Amino acid sequence: MIVSGQNEEKYIIFEEIIVFEGPFWYSASCLKVSCSGLTLEINNSGEIISLEDSHELEWGGILEEGAIVSLFSSTDLSINDVLINMIMVNDFSNIEDSDLIDSIPSPGNPGDYHTLMTQDNCFLGNCNSLIEGNQRYIEFIGVLDNHSDKDSIQIFGEPGDIIVISEITGDNDIKIELWHRNDSVKQLVSSDLSEQENLFEYPKESELWVRIISTSDEEVQPYKFELYRNNQTNESGNGEELQIPWNHGEPLTYHTSWHYESYIAKSDSNGDSILFRMGADMKISLICTATNEGVIFELFLIDYYGDKENISLTNGLCPDIIESNENTSSLEIRIKSTETTRWNLSLNPLRAMDGMKFSDAPESKWIESPDERWNEVGLDSETSGSLHSGDNIDIFWIKILDGNGSKVYLNEVIKSEVNYTIQEINQNNGALVNTSNGQVIVLPYGNHSLRIERRAAENVEIDYIFKLEYLGEYEAPIIEDYEDLSWMFNNFYILIGFLMLSPLMIVLFWNRGVILRLGDGSIEMQQHERKKLIRIRERISQQINKNGDFQGILDSALMQLGESPWSSINEIWGLPELRHLTEQIEICAWKISEDSNNLLLGLKTSDWAWEVASIRLNYPEGNKLSIIDVSPNYLSKEDEIFIDTLPKKSQIFLRITLEGESANLALELSGLVEGEPLAATPNKIIEWA
Repeated sequence: MIVSGQNEEKYIIFEEIIVFEGPFWYSASCLKVSCSGLTLEINNSGEIISLEDSHELEWGGILEEGAIVSLFSSTDLSINDVLINMIMVNDFSNIEDSDLIDSIPSPGNPGDYHTLMTQDNCFLGNCNSLIEGNQRYIEFIGVLDNHSDKDSIQIFGEPGDIIVISEITGDNDIKIELWHRNDSVKQLVSSDLSEQENLFEYPKESELWVRIISTSDEEVQPYKFELYRNNQTNESGNGEELQIPWNHGEPLTYHTSWHYESYIAKSDSNGDSILFRMGADMKISLICTATNEGVIFELFLIDYYGDKENISLTNGLCPDIIESNENTSSLEIRIKSTETTRWNLSLNPLRAMDGMKFSDAPESKWIESPDERWNEVGLDSETSGSLHSGDNIDIFWIKILDGNGSKVYLNEVIKSEVNYTIQEINQNNGALVNTSNGQVIVLPYGNHSLRIERRAAENVEIDYIFKLEYLGEYEAPIIEDYEDLSWMFNNFYILIGFLMLSPLMIVLFWNRGVILRLGDGSIEMQQHERKKLIRIRERISQQINKNGDFQGILDSALMQLGESPWSSINEIWGLPELRHLTEQIEICAWKISEDSNNLLLGLKTSDWAWEVASIRLNYPEGNKLSIIDVSPNYLSKEDEIFIDTLPKKSQIFLRITLEGESANLALELSGLVEGEPLAATPNKIIEWA
């Protein structure tokens, strides 16, 4: 803005209207070689005060409400070309309302002295919504009325509290002294608090005073400083000081904050500690800072059994990156200092959370009952998570409170390369009772689980979001008493049955010769197939029990088994341990013998071919088994066997040799059917001993 005067134009750099009457001090310093025509003009209710200098301007006094303070120049300067310092009363200022005493009172001299009282009510630097930032400290504005005036102020506090005096503003000749006073002596501790931020410990058995003096000849000299008090007796938020080790209940969580701040007094030889909830397989970055050098940070990973792993650096600093292990429950950070200091901790997650906990979801179900390691899935609320590299399974906890059970189903909010399985758990023995791949299922009262398993390659990170929809409490159908009136239709049923069977009787009569001639041959053929299947079974059992290379004989026997009638195989091998039938595929699995570690797996396709087909062995609970050998020689990796293509209307048989302790074994066939991914997952499991 340009203002025209009688002789020259001036450019307005800064203008302020005074809202509250009180002390005012203004300083403007040119940041360039010279600021031509730099002028400070104050209109205080008609009284005009004007100062001009090309390098530095300074004025202090008392201004009334409505006064206007303006800074001009005769050249086109910006606010960035001038350094401005100012003392101005605002809503939150604590103002000297009467002349303060000049000197610190003599020891033991009682009196009603002006005292500044404040306290930080925020928890470790984190304030709730009812506490504003300017309520954590006091901004005190005073004024020295003449060159001989001095102000002495008592600071309220308790022994061990941390007092911070900062933002000292005013003329360069103003100095703030720090004093201790008790019934015996008064002692000058510091003759000039010259730092921008001054930290010191409140003394034991003494009062703390500040005294403001000036060596200037100016008549009126306003000054300002900010006062902060950290109450160490309520540092932990429960009326106690932070200790090493942490002894203040449950760990802090990210729901409280990712950032923490507090102070350590010089007399506190024990130090402070923070216990932060950090679960299994998580990764964070950590920034630790302090106002003094020589502060030592020690870090420990604590597992669910209370054991601690020291991950501290030898130089006493914090590591940049921290990774937890599969048993980690929390992270403890200890801070020690030989001087009064302020410390700050800033944590930043580098790996996505599973659910609402800062932890990776476990890969197995609980043994007796779920604890804090398992995320509880809220009904009718979205839950997110991820499967990072090397993470294949996430188990979530479903808690059902309806007495008659709840009807639920899974809504996949975003499509991901994972399989969802809702698992009903027996509340008495923890056994798996029933499963659902996301369809509606009734879960009885108690604790159940949701299993999420990756379908993509292990090195691919998969994000997922799902919602467990609640359809209400299960209501058993009401069975009413009905009267049986079927006897009234007996004659009608007989007549209709005779009419519907009469065409068949005519056909049988016309073809009676053919039927009679083929009867003996059919019986003979059935007996031949039966003997063939028995020989194949014996050959497979013999080759498995023999030591040596008989792979060709075994593969030939399996191929002949695949060419045999499917119904006859069930008759010879007995009922399968596992059977799964869908429109596209039928899966059967037999144990070859009770004392053998071999499994016979049969696959029969219908009218659709399966491409890129593979069999995966899953273990919903407990131990896992290892695949030792597969016949025919299909490619296998870890728990998966790659079959490639299953032609339509075909059947194949595989012999799978397993190794390991007892386990619950489940199968899953996946592949492409008509170009679309499809999976067949039997609900039943095989108890492998």
